[in-house]
Parts: sequence; C-alpha cells; structure tokens
Amino acid sequence: MGLLEDLTNLLGGSRTESDVAKDKQDAVDEAAKLDLEGLQSLIKKVMEMISSKTGELNGLQAQLKDLNPMDLLGEKGSNLKEQVSGLLSVVSTLKTKLGVYQDALKDKQ
Repeated sequence: MGLLEDLTNLLGGSRTESDVAKDKQDAVDEAAKLDLEGLQSLIKKVMEMISSKTGELNGLQAQLKDLNPMDLLGEKGSNLKEQVSGLLSVVSTLKTKLGVYQDALKDKQ
C-alpha cells in the first residue's frame, strides 16, 4: 500500500530494520509452534486485524483532511497525527507477521 508507506514516512512512524527483524523472528517462533489449522486460523485473525486497523486509519485520515490549517498545526492535529503514526506502525507489524505466517503455511502444506 503506497499511501500507508507514504504516511508512515511523513509522520515519522517508520520502523527500523531491527524492529522488522524482531517482528519476523517473533512470528517465525510463533508459527513453529502451530499446526496447519492453527496457522490458518492465525492468518485469518491477522488479516481481520489489518482490515480493522486500516478502517480506523481511514477514519483518522479523513479527520486530518477536514482540519483547518490552524487545527492541523495545533494540539488537535498533533493528536491525530500521533494516532495515525501508531496505527501505521501496528499495520506494518501485522503485515510483516502475516507474510511470515503465510510462508510457514506454504512450508507446512
């Protein structure tokens, strides 16, 4: 999603390579403990979470878009930007883990 990545970079919500590597390792460890059915269930849950968080993100983006310039630069804008940044980080983490889980599922099939 190009828009999500652009927003992440603009709002300073970029994750470091170390963060991504840790997320991947955590997901690998978790996937190793699950059987095929458990992985399928986990993938479904993560996809639902991504969808939910993306919906929340879209709502926050709409709120930011509707702010006048003074509010955008003030506390209201700052709070919304922090929320967007946090959600972008969560979505990015979920997507990283989803990729690992999907690879593990392929390996177990």
